Amino acid sequence: MATGEQYLDQARHNERFLTTFDLSVSPYLDWAVTVIFYAALHYLRALAAIYGFTGISSYVDEDRTFARLSVLRRNAGIYADYRQLKDDSRAARYEMKRLTPEAASELRNEELYRIREVVLANL
Repeated sequence: MATGEQYLDQARHNERFLTTFDLSVSPYLDWAVTVIFYAALHYLRALAAIYGFTGISSYVDEDRTFARLSVLRRNAGIYADYRQLKDDSRAARYEMKRLTPEAASELRNEELYRIREVVLANL
């Protein structure tokens, strides 16, 4: 099982990779939204690991963590942000959903930003 610090490192790694996309012109916004989702997922798993919630091996386990971890219950909007990223990432991968540059930027600047800030404030 990865540690909280390892998950944080991976989240930051994903965000560094995201900076290689120029979201205003990239033809790879499907990949960008996937990177955004996984950065958020790793931030959330870092928080869970630091609070002793380990063994998260599925999206169902991840969803349950929102109900079990008090810091996430106190920040209920974070679940909506996570679901938006999860759903948009899945739609881009499996349903060939095309995001606009504005939508991809919004996911990075709003949903991912809010998740990162809540996680970092509660480590």
